[in-house]
Amino acid sequence: MNETLPAFDRQVSLREMMRNVPTTALETAMGHSVGRAWRIDGADDGLVHAGALAIDGPVCSVALVVDIEVVGTLSAPADRQAWLAPAGKWIELLLGASNRYRMAADLHLETVIADHRELMDKHAALGESEARYRALSAQLEARVHEQVGLIEQSQRRMYQAEKMASIGSLAAGMAHEINNPIGFIRSNLSTAKDYVAELGQAIAAQPLASAEAKQLAYIVADFPNLLDESIAGADRVSRIIADLKAYAHCEPAQFAAIDPNDALRAAVRMLGELPAGVRLDTQLGLLPQVSCDRDGLTRVVLALLLNARTAMRERQGVIRLASAARDGELLVSVCDQGCGIEEAVLPRIFDPFFTTHGVGGGIGLGLTVAADVVRAHSGHIAVRSTPGGGSTFDVHLPLQADQRA
Repeated sequence: MNETLPAFDRQVSLREMMRNVPTTALETAMGHSVGRAWRIDGADDGLVHAGALAIDGPVCSVALVVDIEVVGTLSAPADRQAWLAPAGKWIELLLGASNRYRMAADLHLETVIADHRELMDKHAALGESEARYRALSAQLEARVHEQVGLIEQSQRRMYQAEKMASIGSLAAGMAHEINNPIGFIRSNLSTAKDYVAELGQAIAAQPLASAEAKQLAYIVADFPNLLDESIAGADRVSRIIADLKAYAHCEPAQFAAIDPNDALRAAVRMLGELPAGVRLDTQLGLLPQVSCDRDGLTRVVLALLLNARTAMRERQGVIRLASAARDGELLVSVCDQGCGIEEAVLPRIFDPFFTTHGVGGGIGLGLTVAADVVRAHSGHIAVRSTPGGGSTFDVHLPLQADQRA
């Protein structure tokens, strides 16, 4: 509040004092004393009140004093001078009472306004304090929710880490137990294929004189196909075991200054055949020497290319492999025109053993190992995908060597 408080001891004019004097009582009393011809003038504001008749002839006046201060004069005809002084005293009594009433009223009003202002100030302070406490309460509640979320997230990560450690131990044990028998099977199948080839040559040198001999020749001719399929199956099991071992025992990256494009070209050579109607387009930019693990980068790019090839098994189009140095980063992109990835599935594609490719499409460790290798290089993989419209995997790695011209 900005109102100016009234001062109870302020200077008051005669006109203002007369406002609290009953006009009818004043005129009646004056009529009984000095008659109907009289007037009251203020010291500063002229005529304040007058009787019913004007004063004719000689005039006599008396000063009106309130609280030892002359505030005005009372005038009447000279022949009423004897009554003028008593009438003036009576008016002074009225004015004194009016002035004291006014002072008391002003003091009361000043006190009420001061109390009201104090209450309003306290109310405003209380409102500000309440607002601060509400804001603090909201902040504390948000912090509690945040901390609870972090604790739950940490618990989930710990549980996931323990689960992955158990899976890793299981995978390592399985890989060790399966790898040796598969090696024997693969070696024996290759040897058997050589034996069958020699046997076929021996049979071919003999004349086919009977139906049994013809049947034997057919078996010898078809048996290599069976062996090839068995060898391919053994090779697939070997690749699965290699993925399990890579996931279970991630060896420290061997960093060295290399041309990253060499690792990309190695991955292309290891990719193998593409589905009919699918071609690979490489757009390798001029790159600086970068400190990274060549084998690890090759493994990352190969995993992304294999993922793209699998996504385009039933489609035709282009798989694009590109590299560039941009904004202090090495950017490697693998883009396909395959089936794409559903939005609900995207957050899980780097989880161990998660795959959408079905039987024969892998066991879901390729992208997991790729993400681990990229993290070991202080990088990250960004994914953009449209269901039915293909996917793009962008590998971001920091440049750790001086760029060349």
